Amino acid sequence: MRSSLQTGDADFAQFHSISAAVGDSIPPVLELLHEVDPTFRDVPHIADGRASTQFASNTGYKVEFLTRNYGKAEYGDTPARMPALGGAAAQPLRFLDFLIHEPVKSVLLHKSGVPVTVPAPERFAVHKVIVAARRLRDAAGYAKSSKDLHQAAALAGALAVSRRHADLALAWTEAWERGPTWREALETGVSYMQPEHRDVLQETLEAGLEEIDVDPAEFGLTSRPSASPPRM
Repeated sequence: MRSSLQTGDADFAQFHSISAAVGDSIPPVLELLHEVDPTFRDVPHIADGRASTQFASNTGYKVEFLTRNYGKAEYGDTPARMPALGGAAAQPLRFLDFLIHEPVKSVLLHKSGVPVTVPAPERFAVHKVIVAARRLRDAAGYAKSSKDLHQAAALAGALAVSRRHADLALAWTEAWERGPTWREALETGVSYMQPEHRDVLQETLEAGLEEIDVDPAEFGLTSRPSASPPRM
């Protein structure tokens, strides 16, 4: 599953309230990126060409800034101005607060190593199931959804190998208990998974729920759905 975890972008998250409250800011984002690769350019946002939430290099590598979408549909595609981000705006993303809650320290494998803060793997896996269910149902959406679910299964498998079944189960139950919109997204995402990926996820979840003494039937795991999005 190594290829499913490879990515051509880097996402950075910040809450708008924090950005607005910070007195200072980083230098212009594009200037910083040019120090790494002078071919980086800003990508005008599709909903507002005056703002950029994404920057791309000639190699296709992308850097994107994200912020929480508080659920107002009319603002879902509107870039948020972020005072502390050196001129960059941020793309609102649903469920972001769940993803970046209690992040973990890690190391980026570059030269002697670069310290980074990343989402906890169990939250990342659950978030991937959720966003896969909400992708646009077009060719690009299907491809991204398939990759999301492949990554969720890979992370579930890694958590099982490291005997962290309960961590995944706790993240899943937290998301499930946030309400009907979350439950629908989780169930839909699972229904879109290929059978072998679904089995990995559900076996890890069921083992974790057993560890924390919770009935899997309470959290949408009473059956193994067979539906999947159409192949393009």
